[in-house]
Amino acid sequence: MATLYSNLYEPFPPEVERQVKKSGTALTYIPISEVITRLNKVLGVDGWSFHINSCRRDEHDPEFVTAHVTLSATIEGTNVSRDGIGGQKIKRTKQGDIVDLGDEFKGAVSDALKKAAQTLGIGLYLARSDEAIEMDIEEEAQKAAASINPEIAKLWDNFVNLSKTLSAEKKSQLNDFWVTHSGGKPKPTKTSASVGDLEALIAECVRLSFDAGGTGE
Repeated sequence: MATLYSNLYEPFPPEVERQVKKSGTALTYIPISEVITRLNKVLGVDGWSFHINSCRRDEHDPEFVTAHVTLSATIEGTNVSRDGIGGQKIKRTKQGDIVDLGDEFKGAVSDALKKAAQTLGIGLYLARSDEAIEMDIEEEAQKAAASINPEIAKLWDNFVNLSKTLSAEKKSQLNDFWVTHSGGKPKPTKTSASVGDLEALIAECVRLSFDAGGTGE
């Protein structure tokens, strides 16, 4: 006889599975709508709930939104709760503007809820098969970080520390400067920025800090 747990663990039909590429590798995932449908079907709409403990832009990397969710359920007469932490990278236009911050908050909550549900067995078979792939991706990221030019790494850290001291208004001015300086290219990252880009950005940060005149170029 099937139990609630076995129904939760049951693999999803291939037609509802989706794929996303990370570092050139395709990873399989289940959409949040299917996870919620599974919870409703197995536990009942009144048999589970979730609470958003937090959802905000990450304090260490503002380009990511992170969420902390607690999933509560009654399974075979036992009350259980599971925590999930999820994240979503903020998408920007070529001009550097945020596309839709609300969507990123929603995506972070959905990711956190799926991870909490995963601890109850929902889609867990996919996580097990992807563990080795995720480790390979992390190893590639570490190798990429190790290959960064030391001069660029030093300039990048200097730029980040200076930009953190700017007000919201001056950060907006810095963004406008970058659009003009780069010709509309996406915001630089530690791996994409050149020495010239960072030197120009650092000079503009200093100019903005002292409200100096001129263009900063």
